[in-house]
Amino acid sequence: MYDHLDEIENEFKEIHEEQKNKDEVDPKMQKIYRNNLFLYLAYMILPIILSIFILIALTDIDFFFQDVNASEFAITNAVNDVNGLLIVDPNNFENLDSDYESFLIPVGADGTHIIYVHASATFITDTDFFDSVLEGDVYTYTLKASVLNDIIDGNIKKWPNNAQINFHIPYDDVSPLVAGSSVDNIIELTKENSVPTVALNAIFAFTLMLIIAIPMVIISKPILIGDFNLLKVDNESVGTVLAKSGIGVLYMFGGNIAVGILVMAISTMFQIPDQVSANQLAINLMLKSPYFILMIITAVVIGPIVEELVFRKSFFGLIKNENWALVISSLVFGLIHISTEILTGDIGMVIVSSLPYIAGGFIFGYIYMINKKNIVIPIIAHMGYNLISVLMSMFLLYVL
Repeated sequence: MYDHLDEIENEFKEIHEEQKNKDEVDPKMQKIYRNNLFLYLAYMILPIILSIFILIALTDIDFFFQDVNASEFAITNAVNDVNGLLIVDPNNFENLDSDYESFLIPVGADGTHIIYVHASATFITDTDFFDSVLEGDVYTYTLKASVLNDIIDGNIKKWPNNAQINFHIPYDDVSPLVAGSSVDNIIELTKENSVPTVALNAIFAFTLMLIIAIPMVIISKPILIGDFNLLKVDNESVGTVLAKSGIGVLYMFGGNIAVGILVMAISTMFQIPDQVSANQLAINLMLKSPYFILMIITAVVIGPIVEELVFRKSFFGLIKNENWALVISSLVFGLIHISTEILTGDIGMVIVSSLPYIAGGFIFGYIYMINKKNIVIPIIAHMGYNLISVLMSMFLLYVL
């Protein structure tokens, strides 16, 4: 009886190995892997083409673009800049997105103008720059007058975390302190402009991912069906698949803690600014907008499917050496998430910002490898991890 069971088990094992080897050498599968990589490359290039189309076709539509004065443009820039220093009349918030003010913290006043820093700024707790007072359960922070004067005079150019101070000051409505200084000779003051709305950013990100995801899933249909069938061959129940995916999520959070400690050590040792990535800032803005559901669908459903098909299935399918596939896919996965930091040319910032994403790519690759290169489990793990991350971000944005 037991011999018979062993025979069945060996038969299923042979089927699995046969299917795995077939996927790795089958020219049809190789073509699918290459097509997926080309599609993702298109995903990186497509924004440039779509941006040109949007500028031509949608600029005059108020729903997508908003004409703003110099003060409003300064506010918009500051909301997207974790290292910004905004000095503006608060009345200028009235015509902008109602959630913008929640991303900024008032740290002082100059006449009728208020001085703001970003709510995600890590340097705000530094006692050399800021005074803090606990009011109820909330701390209020004030930028020290002597520090503000030195910043305006150009004597202090960096925040305590070693990040460059970026001024956001309207050219036509400067505060008394700024008017009496030479700051306008040091920086270019903000002028009026036309800016994309939060609606455009949310719809653009969702549509772009969808344009890539639909053909990729159609092309990868044989892969997805094959991996689902292999789960059946291995007698993997839904509970087992979810459990393995859940373990993958735990790996991710454990890896985040370890990488967080490493990033902190590197930042301290080499005086690299410790700050929220531009990618995370953009996500936070969209999660706080009325179009947050598009961000959730993109991050929790579409994104994991696309990224796992590309960075795990396709990279591992095209690179025969598993170790090299793991390393290369992890590096590329990390770098594509920090394109904004790469464009700054700051190598230290690129390294620090990319490490969490590289580690994430490595862990998802490891999950893929230990589960017999079945893409279903890392996709579910990726979805679960992103869902928890999004819910945590929304809790911080809406509750705290």
